[in-house]
Amino acid sequence: MQVNLDRGRVATLECLRAAAMQGYAIILMQEPYVGVKAHLSAGSQYRIIQKVTNDRNKPVRSAIVICDPKIQFTVNPNLLSEDIVGVELKINYSNIGLISMYLHENADLEEDLQTIKNYVANMNTDDIIIGGDSNARSIWWGCNADNNRGKTIMETLAELNLDILNLGTKPTFVAHRLGKLCTSIIDVTACSSSLLHRIKDWRVDDQLCTISNHKAILFNLHTGNIKTEIITRGTKIYNTKKANWEKLKNDLKAELQKQNIVKNKIEEIKSHQELEDITNKYTQCILAACNNSIPLIKQERKTKIAPWWNNEIQEKKVIMIRKRRRIKNAHPGRRKHVVELYLEARRDYINAIENATTISWVNLCNKEEKESMWQRTYRILKICSNREEDKLLRNSSGRILSEIESAEYLANTFYPEDNPDMDNEEQAEMRNNTQNIINKINNEHIPTPNLFTQNEIEQILRNINPKKAPGADGLTSDICQAAFESNPEVLQSIYNKCLIIGHFPKLWKNATIKIIPKPNKEDYTQPKAYRPIGLLPVLGKILEKLFINRVQWQLGKENKMNHRQYGFTPQKSTEDALYDTMALIKKGLKEKSIVVLVSLDIEGAFDNAWWPAIINELHSKNVDASMLRLINSYLSEREIHLKYAGQEIKKPTNRGCIQGSTCGPMFWNTLLDPLLQTTENTQAHVQAFADDILIIASNQDGQKLEITLNHTLKIITEWGKKHKLRFAPHKTQSVLITRKQKFHRPLLKMEEVELQYLDQLKVLGLTIDQNINFKPHLDNVCRKAINIYKMVSRAARANWGLNSDILRTIYMAVVEPTILYAASCWAETTNKKYIERILNRMTQIFGIRISKGHKTNSLISSTLLSKIIPLALRAKENASIYEIKRGKPIELLPGREIETRISPYDLPHPCERIQRNFKHVNNQKDIDEIKNDWVRIFTDGSKIDGKVGAAVTVWHNGLEIKTITFRLESYCSIYQAEMMAIQRALKYIISKKYPGANIISDSRSAITTICDPVSLNPIASEIRTMIKTLEDNRKQVELYWIKAHCGIQGNERADELAKQAAIKNKQSPAYDKFPLSYAKRLIRNTTLQIWQRKYEQATTSSITKKFFPNIVKAYKILKSIKMNNLVTHLFTGHGGNKAYLYKYKLSSSPCCICDENADQTIEHIVIDCPRFGKRRFETECSMGEEIVAENLKFIIEDDYCRPIFMKFALLALKSISKENGSKIID
Repeated sequence: MQVNLDRGRVATLECLRAAAMQGYAIILMQEPYVGVKAHLSAGSQYRIIQKVTNDRNKPVRSAIVICDPKIQFTVNPNLLSEDIVGVELKINYSNIGLISMYLHENADLEEDLQTIKNYVANMNTDDIIIGGDSNARSIWWGCNADNNRGKTIMETLAELNLDILNLGTKPTFVAHRLGKLCTSIIDVTACSSSLLHRIKDWRVDDQLCTISNHKAILFNLHTGNIKTEIITRGTKIYNTKKANWEKLKNDLKAELQKQNIVKNKIEEIKSHQELEDITNKYTQCILAACNNSIPLIKQERKTKIAPWWNNEIQEKKVIMIRKRRRIKNAHPGRRKHVVELYLEARRDYINAIENATTISWVNLCNKEEKESMWQRTYRILKICSNREEDKLLRNSSGRILSEIESAEYLANTFYPEDNPDMDNEEQAEMRNNTQNIINKINNEHIPTPNLFTQNEIEQILRNINPKKAPGADGLTSDICQAAFESNPEVLQSIYNKCLIIGHFPKLWKNATIKIIPKPNKEDYTQPKAYRPIGLLPVLGKILEKLFINRVQWQLGKENKMNHRQYGFTPQKSTEDALYDTMALIKKGLKEKSIVVLVSLDIEGAFDNAWWPAIINELHSKNVDASMLRLINSYLSEREIHLKYAGQEIKKPTNRGCIQGSTCGPMFWNTLLDPLLQTTENTQAHVQAFADDILIIASNQDGQKLEITLNHTLKIITEWGKKHKLRFAPHKTQSVLITRKQKFHRPLLKMEEVELQYLDQLKVLGLTIDQNINFKPHLDNVCRKAINIYKMVSRAARANWGLNSDILRTIYMAVVEPTILYAASCWAETTNKKYIERILNRMTQIFGIRISKGHKTNSLISSTLLSKIIPLALRAKENASIYEIKRGKPIELLPGREIETRISPYDLPHPCERIQRNFKHVNNQKDIDEIKNDWVRIFTDGSKIDGKVGAAVTVWHNGLEIKTITFRLESYCSIYQAEMMAIQRALKYIISKKYPGANIISDSRSAITTICDPVSLNPIASEIRTMIKTLEDNRKQVELYWIKAHCGIQGNERADELAKQAAIKNKQSPAYDKFPLSYAKRLIRNTTLQIWQRKYEQATTSSITKKFFPNIVKAYKILKSIKMNNLVTHLFTGHGGNKAYLYKYKLSSSPCCICDENADQTIEHIVIDCPRFGKRRFETECSMGEEIVAENLKFIIEDDYCRPIFMKFALLALKSISKENGSKIID
């Protein structure tokens, strides 16, 4: 299909729908709808070739849309411009060139024609098809005469040996203007003479695309059956949503039995090759079982038809076409009337499509699915975003590469070779040392290590998301979970054999590389505009996680890793790194020093990680020899499979950390650790977050500071050379911060390159400026937050954006965290008026949008009605919470500590972590049927009248034999009380000679935490240790969960005792650490008190305050009110009333028509206006309350009166708005 769409949105929608309905493979588009994006966006189901631009002054006016998924092509950047687009199609092992052109009448025609010549010359084929809008006349395509443009275009087509396909019997452009019919033939199709016999049935169709004045041109290109397979972009093979899991498990058992893959057979394996064979067979058995029990993911063979199309639209289209046909035969005297009837039918058809698409988007955004708001947002964006196509790359000399060359270029860039011949003496020595280590551990006898346990495997499988892309085998984590459950011993035995003989199977370490474009890059013809993601088999990922968990635990337990590494480190974050950075800066400024920050960039850090250095460092840290041998095998004989532009490159790799692998982060930290250790001896502070290295140094003497920094830079660059990593001086950035007026500016050099100072430096997403006022940072994050919002609202394709509740959720989940990122570093600057203004403006913008109000609404009213808190206050709140997590005491709780999680290194060794289970009992009968005769201990915690207590009651043979009661501090939670009750129960059991005990609790969350072997809750950790102690002494403990208050005697007794303990127990508290939730509550109360004071002192929002004098009560009330434009009008006075319209010069008078001396305010309309007197009286009778200014706050607070009053008030405002000609936005 070839068509000009007149830049119409509905015309573009109609065209895409028609193409899908009729099964057209390709659309040559001119002037498609581009909107504010300036480029065509049609959704992920279409493959669009265009020059993507965001310049609205130079929008896309030509594009090619590929609808058939079997057609292969690669985007060549040399064939893209806003007005002319070309592509080479690969069909049945031959190439066909397509060009879509829009020759604007005001553009330089010679330049456009030269572009077409260049495109043809750059195509590797003589078979060319050109189609588009020429804006020219020529007898060659059916016009009555030539014009100069037509002659010039025809000469170029003849020069290119292209023949015209137009028949000239039917106009391609038809418009009705001022009652006159205007027709012309300006849309042209041409092709190479070699294609003339293959192009059939060229025609102009006036029923397919009816909105545009240009008619669709259709023709068939005979290619035979396209034999090319559909290119799958992912690695998923099986549709696990429709899996028959029981059948899979049974079939796998049968396959394993058939192949004799059993535990004993695996344990007899001695060689690496035998292990390779058994691994391959095991994988094949899973695949065979999957083929019988899980359907394959179907590849789409055609474009989906528009979901918004309905019978009403079809009927309106038929009516419009019928009325258009009548124009031709209409009597001259009636022609004008007939044209008007057609134009009216055309408007009805367009409106029907507009309404249907809007409803479709609303349904899409509000679709009932079990997903978080942000998952829903990404789903919307994914559906409406264009599919990214592979583009040909340019080499360093600027030449466009072929498909295979582009794929090779990417592979060589991201996976460079480690060539021993390029080693210097130091590197060669390290390589030899590493080889000696490997030879030693491979040849010497290593004692049998602690074997991997089923608990370890289960824990890892639970934490792998089945929605994540698998490796080349297509086995997702849910399939691997089923395979493990089918026969746990087999997979466990394979993993343990890998550990014992120190071999990582090749099948499990070969990565499929997916090339992902980085966002917002200017040039996508360079490899650095992409990110390689390695997709590894899940079965291999499990083995990776098994050994890396142990290595990480050992290094952490023995404190072998430097504390200045914040990346990929448990219980550390970017905010920790930034907070410590700011602490050093503040310390330097307090000492009246000069502070310099230097941010270092390692070129291709992860891609160039040197394996010998990693092995050498792990060995120096005394990593267990069995682990080291397995890691060496993991790093050996690796291969990557990179797919790009329809080509696949297989390449062995011997350096770098695969991005997407489980081990990569740990290996990188190990590699970088010696640098952090070495620089601890310098006077500069060097810290890292993964590969982002930051130097912070301060001194009162600038010359001494210069010596310190240059010495540190020299150490770092020398370390990099030794480890085959290059620091890029041209990307190294620095900023100088000081309060001094006169000082020596340190001259910094790196590899003899002088480093330049910047006004500001971006570190881990925080912009640190030389004045430390963070205005540049807030400007950046506010801009970023607005762009996120725009991205989401554009996806909705309608003026309403998303409804108020969804917008508030997006604000709370995305916009607010984006702006408040690292608030602990900059929150104190909100005391400055200009910083507060920036944040207040952002709060106001989103508050107005969420509450559906007018742009004149104040910060106070818009923030209240949208149920949010000003960002300046939220920043201080977040900073306070963060500092409390870091151990800063709360003023209201002097001497009290927060309950903090234990270190993951304080957990037992991974092989000793036991996943415990608990049983569920429903009633007294279930309790009585417990088979053992151990004591039954019921525990409970309670909070009553602000006091917290807990109790333990011990029963045996139906009698209560012991009770234990105690209290906790009043700020403790019920959860803490429940945990402490179980802890006291275990303490009691340890003190007695019971052979075992049944502990019964009604707190499922407490028991679940205890049973989780990796939970870092301090009380749960202590409880697990106590259970282990009992088991070591041959005592057993069974855990049970019951529902609260279900009539079980022991549980009711425990509940009674816990309440008594809370109220009556006067002993010192058994537990006094406060939970983070309590700290958050205290801080929120403080924030609300400050917000209330600001609210009361504000000189604006007088109407809002009459309805809501108290913000805490207001937030509770507003939860039950659905916000829209009318509701906001009622509570703010900003809307269609004359007093507001007059204030903003939109009305000649502020007075109501009922009284020329009474301003038409909200109070007047609701309380005084006689036109609504009858309805007001009926409302007052229904409520039992008089509608006067003093009663408004009480009416709104009352759950019964509020909906009655709101109904009256909103009807009155709707009538007033309509009367005053004001638009109501729903």
